Amino acid sequence: MSPALRRSAVVLAALFLLALALPLPGRGAELADFHAAVERASEEYQSAMITLETQGQQETAAAVRRFRDAFQAIGERFGKDRPAAFADDEEYGATFMLVDMRLIGVLLVIDLGNRDAARKGLAPIKETLARWSERSAPMAQ
Repeated sequence: MSPALRRSAVVLAALFLLALALPLPGRGAELADFHAAVERASEEYQSAMITLETQGQQETAAAVRRFRDAFQAIGERFGKDRPAAFADDEEYGATFMLVDMRLIGVLLVIDLGNRDAARKGLAPIKETLARWSERSAPMAQ
């Protein structure tokens, strides 16, 4: 291989590696979309908690169902194609099933009129939302 051809190959390889290192345009938007979905679910979570403390069973069950819908929307959009920020999270996929099972349990205890059990059932979900929000938050520039 001639020196000129070798230099061209090295330059081409360097450009290729540089291109791989650059953030993909869709990836940042994907993470921002994920973060927005987590924020929407967090708002529904807060609404459900406020409703649990201030209103009756029917209103609380409706608020928890809205929260469940918002959380399931995250799973529908990002369950299989997780954002890159969650590539190393071994619990990511299972979290959707665990939260859904927990919410079903919360709805059952609300029907039984047990506010304390509902509070305890919802508490770990707040931690999941906070962790996901932090991991998906835009970086300060």
